[in-house]
Amino acid sequence: MAMSSLAVLIVAPMPPPVGGMALQAEALFKRLQQDGIAVELIATNPVLSRATANIRGVRTLTQGVLFVCNLIRALRRNRVVHLLGASHWYFVLRVVPTLVLGKLFRRQVILNYRGGEAPGFFAQWAVFAVPIVRLADVITVPSSYLFRVFERYSLNPTIIGNFVDLERFRFRQRDRLEPRLLVTRTLEPLYNIKMAIKAFAIVQKKYPCAHLDVVGGGSEESNLKAWVRRQGWTGIDFHGAVPNQEIFGFLDRADILLNPTNADNLPMNLLEAFAAGVPVVTTNVGGIRDLVGQDEAALTVNPDDAASMAVRIEQLLSEPQTVVRITQEAKSRSERFTWDKIGRSWIALYQTVNK
Repeated sequence: MAMSSLAVLIVAPMPPPVGGMALQAEALFKRLQQDGIAVELIATNPVLSRATANIRGVRTLTQGVLFVCNLIRALRRNRVVHLLGASHWYFVLRVVPTLVLGKLFRRQVILNYRGGEAPGFFAQWAVFAVPIVRLADVITVPSSYLFRVFERYSLNPTIIGNFVDLERFRFRQRDRLEPRLLVTRTLEPLYNIKMAIKAFAIVQKKYPCAHLDVVGGGSEESNLKAWVRRQGWTGIDFHGAVPNQEIFGFLDRADILLNPTNADNLPMNLLEAFAAGVPVVTTNVGGIRDLVGQDEAALTVNPDDAASMAVRIEQLLSEPQTVVRITQEAKSRSERFTWDKIGRSWIALYQTVNK
């Protein structure tokens, strides 16, 4: 099948806000364009006027109607639909209409399901969700973790991982670290940023010069800032949401990345840290176990255990041999997620469903 016959529609959220799914979709769109594939992207979160965006009920309704109208127009122009899917309200409001309309228009729909909350969502809503998911012509997931979740419901997914632009990151081998800590996550309850801040406060008692940069925006930002002020903690800078191209600068200046999430699948912030040579302390939830192994590519702790995270941070600060070991392994694992490897899989899948 010639590349010129491919016409691919990507359906996914777009920044802002800056989230892993949006960034992956944006990068996928750009890479496919560079490879000469006719590709169109429609946002599941279309931009609204400021007046409409500030009225919650009106915002949801207007955005939904606008999304469906954009989707119908785009389905007329494209044979292959690549839908980035997730759980909860996003599933109801974006995945369901895309799969249903895709069938009505007789398009080939690839459901690329993502997110660490899938087990709980399917456990509660399988009767509704599984028949909807079966409308997809192909189901893909980015990790073995989600593969096992979908297998429980006989959904037979294919694994195609996230990809990371390694050329954007310069690997710098660290051994003897300074207590320069970094968090790069959306500031939402799911990601439990408080845990990382509490761990930092414990470490700062032993290392008074310790510093923490919190990079990301979200609904918890003002609450977290106020909480830090009430605690009287210093050495913590909140940078808000930043363009993704600025993330490397933060990684290059940091010596340890903290990932305190309560649920996750294949987080991009870990792959980026791996590519930059930044050692990671992360919770061992969801697909993270498959990605990092048993303290092989990162040091792991149980969720919501700030004391253990602090111990792991201090371990990295005092054990240069551990830093070298895990960052070398992390670098090797990040190389599994290059565009040369992942992009080849996507293009082959598009060609297969387009026959």
